[in-house]
Amino acid sequence: MHANLVYRQDEPDWRMEMHPDLSHRYVAVASGLGSFGWSGNVGIEGYGTAILLGTVVTSAELEPGTPIPEEESFCKRCKICAASCAGGMFSKNRETSVTLGGRTFTFAARHAFAICDFVCGGFTGLHKSGKWSTWSPGRYRIPEEKNDIYTELFRAIANYGRWPERVDGASGYYNPAVPEKKVYLTCGTCQIICWGSEEDTRENHRLLTSSGCVLQREDGSLEVLPAEEANAEFAGLGPAHRALYE
Repeated sequence: MHANLVYRQDEPDWRMEMHPDLSHRYVAVASGLGSFGWSGNVGIEGYGTAILLGTVVTSAELEPGTPIPEEESFCKRCKICAASCAGGMFSKNRETSVTLGGRTFTFAARHAFAICDFVCGGFTGLHKSGKWSTWSPGRYRIPEEKNDIYTELFRAIANYGRWPERVDGASGYYNPAVPEKKVYLTCGTCQIICWGSEEDTRENHRLLTSSGCVLQREDGSLEVLPAEEANAEFAGLGPAHRALYE
């Protein structure tokens, strides 16, 4: 089974919801391969959530696994994953749940899935503090209300197609939900930040939040600068170019 980019298209809003035909996360947790972290990503003891999942359909007769008991989960709920989301997608305290095979599993409630589309999709990446960013040069604000998020996201997507062609050799890809625009994923931080050790994860968070901000020059080149310098450089770009990113 494909690891990503396969969505059920039997829903009118499938382009925004992006429900998969099969959830590899659910299969992994139900079979005992891994357990949910606070972010809802699946992790393994000693590795955290910095893993990739895939599913193989087979006729082989295999012994079914059993879910990992909650007290044996790799996740100690340090919630650094939530603090590492530039869009603030995850609640720090509220939980949501899913029931698989008669067992209920909990993880962080999401403020809105559109935030992940906005940030991971590469349309914006500047943290609200203005002190760090993902690899996206976008500087759009993330509104509080869900409907406002969609309004701002659609505006960003329209401008995204007018960003200069990147000159760093990155190929990008075409997502079936936005087939007319080449997409460059620029986040996934909530997953790759966690290495299964709180010490390592905290160091990863420190590196992330002290690494500066990305901006894109009019020639398409990307540059990483300390936050204050990036802000000054961005302010010095041409008004028409700046308008594409905020």
